[in-house]
Amino acid sequence: MQTTEPQQATSTTDAVAATVPATPPNTPPLVTPMPGVSDRWAGTDLDYFHIVRQLGRGGMGAVYLAHDTSLDRKVAIKILPEHLYGHAEVEARFLREARAQAKLASPNVVAIHHIGRLPTRGGSKGGLYFAMELVDGEPLDAILERKSMLHPEEARQAMIHVARGLRDAHREGIIHRDIKPSNILRDKHGWVKLADFGIAKVNASPKDDKALTQDGVVLGTPLYMAPEQAAGEELDHRADMYSLGCAFYHLIAGAPVFDGNNGLHVAAQHISAPPMPLGEVIKDLPPKLGKIFDRLLKKPRDERYPDYDALIADLEAAAPETLAYAGFWARGAAMALDCVVAGTLVAFLGWIGVVVHLAYVTVGHAYFGRTLPKWMLSIRVHKKDGTRLGLPRALLRTLVSLWLPIFLAAVVLVTQGTSHLRSVVERLQPLEAAEAKSILLTMAISNAVFTLLWLAGMAMTLFNPERRALHDLMSGSRVTYAFRRVSIPSAPAVPRSR
Repeated sequence: MQTTEPQQATSTTDAVAATVPATPPNTPPLVTPMPGVSDRWAGTDLDYFHIVRQLGRGGMGAVYLAHDTSLDRKVAIKILPEHLYGHAEVEARFLREARAQAKLASPNVVAIHHIGRLPTRGGSKGGLYFAMELVDGEPLDAILERKSMLHPEEARQAMIHVARGLRDAHREGIIHRDIKPSNILRDKHGWVKLADFGIAKVNASPKDDKALTQDGVVLGTPLYMAPEQAAGEELDHRADMYSLGCAFYHLIAGAPVFDGNNGLHVAAQHISAPPMPLGEVIKDLPPKLGKIFDRLLKKPRDERYPDYDALIADLEAAAPETLAYAGFWARGAAMALDCVVAGTLVAFLGWIGVVVHLAYVTVGHAYFGRTLPKWMLSIRVHKKDGTRLGLPRALLRTLVSLWLPIFLAAVVLVTQGTSHLRSVVERLQPLEAAEAKSILLTMAISNAVFTLLWLAGMAMTLFNPERRALHDLMSGSRVTYAFRRVSIPSAPAVPRSR
């Protein structure tokens, strides 16, 4: 099997075509000209384009910053290398890239403005060039070049942009076949565009596709190649989905899904080796985003997303949310209502009512996240990751919240012995009104003292926005409004290092 590129992708690929570094004017370009290669076209004119300087060079030609004199705007010019002039298959691929991109009126695909030929020299026909949109930013592989990684939320937003571009391409019958970080461009405002359709498959032009391939040749980049692509099978849009997952897996994790000494080894792993789930590599990866990657990297294409609308919907649904934490008054009201329930049970059942109430509170928090008053106030108790509390944590939370009665019982046990404690408990048999009143008063004082303790701990909410009380801290729980969730602002476009 042959591949179009070496295993490791670099920032000097054709995808640099539409980018210019978002740096001050006097700093060097992000991608500098290759050593020993002269900037031969700088300062010259091609049709109505004045070439300023070289931005980079890839296997399919050099890329230049140019000025479009007809429309007074900056553009990127991609020029086919001189040693490839006259090669029919190479020129077909070059034209294919320009025409495929030109078909797409998509805000997430680099736009093509013009295609032309260089001046004739010595009777020989000049080479091809095309002018395209200039993206004021960088390709995403520059993040990997800096030994950095993309924050999961930045990646999610960028994936939505790329998926929209691929959806627009698919609607025009185009499969990209080479999705990788160097072909994904991001401007200084965080907008993402897809570039380099040089090996795209255009369903409307099967003859052109056959002209660019031959038996035994596999087009694509091994690090990001779908299993069916590595096996040389017929492709559809789901191959691009797999490559999309591989590309952003690499950007988030800082390492590719599969690696090896050569392209054959890497491609073989895509065919048969199970990938390590991204959620196991990045521990703080949002679970919803992890599930998206798991589905994108499925070996059987039928287990991936059926279309880009479904993928985009899941990516949008994976947006992080912030919870509205229940404050003092909501929690105090729930506590007061729970006291009423407890008092009623004690009044009718005696000490059995205490047991019933404690069981009701513990089980309610453990499995449902709420008691009846919490349900009425739309607040719930859960672990920090949003899952249910579970019986052990709920029991600990109940015991800590009843610290005063337990403490008093322990004092009686130590100072007076079990016989005195038993006499206290026996008094909780069917109660007279006065006795029930005294017990309710004791419980009210207990909860009031605990509330004061919780209130004293509220000073920490100046630094802890989750408004967690002592029993929340000790049991690993938090209390939130059940139905009040709002999307957080988008993450900044600048990637962070881990």
